[in-house]
Amino acid sequence: MQMGKVVGTVVASRKEDVLEGMKFLLVKTCDFDGTPVGSTVVAVDAVGAGVGEVVLYASGSSARW
Repeated sequence: MQMGKVVGTVVASRKEDVLEGMKFLLVKTCDFDGTPVGSTVVAVDAVGAGVGEVVLYASGSSARW
């Protein structure tokens, strides 16, 4: 699990059926004080986070579960 800061949203014109109704966020990896330090990823928002918020996100096999 990694920590990141939401820096924007992503719009998809087509999605897999299981992703319908879910929002995509642009998340930049950050350190513990919220300073962006790493790469940017697209994450599915399942809890209602917004731009500027610090979130935890999973990737790899952890995210597939």
